[in-house]
Amino acid sequence: MSDVNQIVRIVAFGMVGLTWAAGAAMPDASLPAALYADPPLDPTHPASGQGIQFNSHGATLNGQLYRPAGEGVHPTVVLLHGLPGNEQNLDLAQSMRRAGWTVITFHYRGSWGSGGRYTLNGGIADAKALLDLLAQPASAQAWGVDPSRIVVVGHSYGGYVAARAASDAPGILGVVLLAPWDISFDTRAWAPLPPARRNALASAEFKDAEGRLTGANTRSLLAEVMREGAQFDLLHLASALARAHILVITAERDDDGDKAIGLLPALTQMHAEHVTVQTFPSDHSFNDHRIALQAEVLRWLAALPGAPSVAPN
Repeated sequence: MSDVNQIVRIVAFGMVGLTWAAGAAMPDASLPAALYADPPLDPTHPASGQGIQFNSHGATLNGQLYRPAGEGVHPTVVLLHGLPGNEQNLDLAQSMRRAGWTVITFHYRGSWGSGGRYTLNGGIADAKALLDLLAQPASAQAWGVDPSRIVVVGHSYGGYVAARAASDAPGILGVVLLAPWDISFDTRAWAPLPPARRNALASAEFKDAEGRLTGANTRSLLAEVMREGAQFDLLHLASALARAHILVITAERDDDGDKAIGLLPALTQMHAEHVTVQTFPSDHSFNDHRIALQAEVLRWLAALPGAPSVAPN
């Protein structure tokens, strides 16, 4: 191709881009910039991502680390997925990283290649193991984590894990509960039912878990919920959470067990000062409100003490 033709192609491509830009709707000024704009490039310390592993009670767990641009440590989000973790909310992870947060997400023991056998109690222990690791200066420095500014974000089962982790770690900066699963709700609802009906409900509830978890299936998860579900009550965590910065987002088209219907009134009665609640007309994974979900989380994060300040391009 001649140099002249090459120049013509470049100019034509640029004109197409300018035409599209002129015809496209401008971003809503009320939306956080991290939803639609990358921050300035830092040639010396660019944004990066890497697979990570850490140990939890003898099991090696797999995770992903998203580091924002800039030197040193950053405020950090630990992002916890649900059961079994088909929905990982990685769009949220990327937008939080663009907003200047280090983000760590991982797979609980027995899920998606992580070692060990999956149990509901095991996931709670895994989250605590990660937070203990991030409290160690060497680990925090290596992963770009500011251990004094950690927020725990969890969806569904991960929402319960996040609430439990935050209640056991008083140094946590904040906690976000996305359609948090109150496991005790199902325990109470299923207890009076005949076994056949209970099994049918559990099969529907845990249908995505079959073949995806090591050492767990519909039967074992049902047994754990019925045997130990009373201890997995979000209401039991209300007193500890009332002292934290907390964001609770629920969905109208979701099961009652994922709407924090016991936790929220308790926080109100305790006059919790830093509680934000939002409900979207959506489903359990907020499938038709992903941008709204990210915007709500980003605004809340930006209002926390010590939140990063990132200027988009």
